Amino acid sequence: MTSYPNFQSKLGQTSAYNLQADSQPTAMPDPNGRPGWIYVKDGTSQPADKFNWYFYSGTYENMKLKDVQSMSFLGSIDTWSNVGNQAPFFVIYTKPTGSGDAGAFYHSAHAYALNASTNLIRAGERCQFYCLGKPKHQHLNSRLIEFANRIDTGTYDPEGEVLYMTLHSDSGAPLASVYCEELQANMHSFVRNGGPTDIQIKLIQ
Repeated sequence: MTSYPNFQSKLGQTSAYNLQADSQPTAMPDPNGRPGWIYVKDGTSQPADKFNWYFYSGTYENMKLKDVQSMSFLGSIDTWSNVGNQAPFFVIYTKPTGSGDAGAFYHSAHAYALNASTNLIRAGERCQFYCLGKPKHQHLNSRLIEFANRIDTGTYDPEGEVLYMTLHSDSGAPLASVYCEELQANMHSFVRNGGPTDIQIKLIQ
């Protein structure tokens, strides 16, 4: 079945600024003519530069960790020398409770990262990178690569309510280049009579 994005974010518009939040530098059109966004950290960048892309906010919803079925992005890792921190990673933040919060704005954070020793990465290859479960909407001619390493900051509680779902680069990487066409999240039903829901954000120039 063909799937169609139900959201889009255009560079230069409010939606793109909100999605990229405090990212440095911000994404730009791909110089190779691909339709999505590219993030580049090179020799002219500041050492701590990274991107932080917020593609889901649960501020006005009550979805829990156990309701998240999958997160994924369609794109490529364009700079790759078999160093794990050149790959981006997903993070789910849960809402602060006022008791035992692990961060200033969240109760817990759960990162999903690439295991470079068990996955084949080819620089520039269009793939669908995912965590938790396989993405509901898969794309032809794109290899599936799982980010299977979970790193918890704070306690993992399946009942914790989700604040944000995000994609980040590692500020520790001296060089990074990540291309992205689409961000996707798939959720089990968490609202009575709501049914399963999906977010597919097409990134456009």
